[in-house]
Amino acid sequence: MRALFKVHRVPRPRAFVPVLLLVGLLSGTASAETSQDGYCDYVEGVASATSAALVAPQLFGQFGYVEQPPFAINPSTNSGLRLIAGVRFSFTGVYQGVTTKDHAKADCARHQSLESIRGETQARALSARAKIIDAALLEADKILGQSDADMQARRTTAQEATATRLRVEELRELSAETHRQLAALPAETDRPLGAALVAYHKADADMEDAEAKLRKSQLFDVNLRFGLDEFLDNTVQNNTPYFAVLSVGVSLGALWQGGANDRAAAGRKRLVKSGADPIGGEATIENIRSTVEVESKRKEQTEALVAELDRQLDALGKVGGDDSKRYRQTVWFEAVKAKAELAYLKAHLRSLKEVIGGSEESARADKAAGEPTDDK
Repeated sequence: MRALFKVHRVPRPRAFVPVLLLVGLLSGTASAETSQDGYCDYVEGVASATSAALVAPQLFGQFGYVEQPPFAINPSTNSGLRLIAGVRFSFTGVYQGVTTKDHAKADCARHQSLESIRGETQARALSARAKIIDAALLEADKILGQSDADMQARRTTAQEATATRLRVEELRELSAETHRQLAALPAETDRPLGAALVAYHKADADMEDAEAKLRKSQLFDVNLRFGLDEFLDNTVQNNTPYFAVLSVGVSLGALWQGGANDRAAAGRKRLVKSGADPIGGEATIENIRSTVEVESKRKEQTEALVAELDRQLDALGKVGGDDSKRYRQTVWFEAVKAKAELAYLKAHLRSLKEVIGGSEESARADKAAGEPTDDK
């Protein structure tokens, strides 16, 4: 269905200046939040580029012996040289441009929430491990220096000195690997992780809402055209060379699209909650709880190992002799690695429990408000 309205004698072109200003504001708006890995810059930059073509008005023109069909808005039998020029402004395009930016903003928010769940929790754990290892490296360098001095003074064998050097190098490699993993993750921040999982699900729902709006916008076509329609042949008299046309089109597909959009939104919500979504498979409460259960058992075992190694260090410290000293150094290196792993597990578990706590608190709030939840 299409309705056409024609209005003659359009005001001066400067009346279109507010429209241009509005277009500039819509196309120039950008989100202030960006992620350090460049993802938000990418998706929001693509959205801005796409929106620029949708929001901006379009110039059009025809010149020559323009053929006009008999069903045109203003049929004419004139066949002289003719100029048609003007501006086409699509209100549907403006809506699509704004919605495209909303979709990108939600995509950025979802990415940042996901990075908080799988990235920042890991970053906090690795940072705790790095602190233990980096502090131990200072003592390891002293042990290595003493080993080299003992080697020069013939107080130890070459095999024992080499073994000490290999243990120190192993500790240095562990430190380097930890820092490499940290560099690949988002920088650690002080922002709370409790709302990260809730924010991820909300942002994903906002993305689907924006996509549904874009699908709905394809059902409508609302645009305004205005400009000049002038016959250049002096023998033709045209008293109204200006024109303005508001065109509205509606697709009958609107009768069936609503139910399909609701089905898509419900299916996407179930997909995200189930963890089958390849993008957010880690952003599910079940997966996080499973990780907490596994790492809690590892933490208990590591705590027992650290306690045993500390006991051996205390016992060996009370025994004199070079053999006892060298064996104590061996136990010390193992204790450092165990303590670093324990610090990692404690920090990781603390972060994951913070995520779970925020999700459960939100679920309780929704339940109190009478909103449906998916928690089992």
